[in-house]
Amino acid sequence: MSFVPPKDFPQELFQEFGTHASELFPAALSDESLNDPQQRRHQFVGSWQAIRFRYRACSEANEEFKSLFQNASGLWREWNADEEHSYKMERCLYSFFTNGLSVFESFAFCLYFVGNAIKPQHFTLVNQPRKITLRSATEAFRAAFPTAEISNRLAALGNDADFCRLDSIRNILSHRIAGMRSVRSYSVLELDGAVTGTREEAWHLHGTDELQHDAEMTQRLLNAITSSLTTLVTAAIEVVRSAKKYRTATP
Repeated sequence: MSFVPPKDFPQELFQEFGTHASELFPAALSDESLNDPQQRRHQFVGSWQAIRFRYRACSEANEEFKSLFQNASGLWREWNADEEHSYKMERCLYSFFTNGLSVFESFAFCLYFVGNAIKPQHFTLVNQPRKITLRSATEAFRAAFPTAEISNRLAALGNDADFCRLDSIRNILSHRIAGMRSVRSYSVLELDGAVTGTREEAWHLHGTDELQHDAEMTQRLLNAITSSLTTLVTAAIEVVRSAKKYRTATP
């Protein structure tokens, strides 16, 4: 049975990137590939696949979060007192943020092996894969392809508010504490004597900004993940399609 990515995943662009990038590596069953101690083709294929899997897991956590929010008990909705329901929502959020950030970490890892296939002198960590991070991939691309759009896009992630939020929240959830839902209600006495009540819900995680806590909380973040990933894949296609030009260019 074929793997089906979510409808918002940039499947056609991603497939085009994968097809062109695969051509940069020795054939899967060739002696060169089978005897490669760094297993570069295998590492590329595995990380390319991981991007799709992580995105789908992130998308599924988003849908589950929506369902849990919309079908919450009155006890949880009014008093925030249903601990079992809070656990289920927190589990969804942990999965969402962990997989969401992994989309970009896996993409950086994948790109690193693509860069090595084109300009190996700038991508020397293939024999130390644990050292391949978004930062090391960005630095290598800026050195190897200083004018390429993908280098600019990778560098820009570090200043992107949505990505920084995703990164910060994932790190806090993974290593420190769980988030807490905060419900605030207040009333305003209007000039005509009417009283207007306002209710606000926020998801609080010490160490980062609060998020508006509603059924669309994770969807808004998933939209940002999709947009950034699409931009990165589009830029990566330019590099793999121009590999011959970059290989013959002056280092």
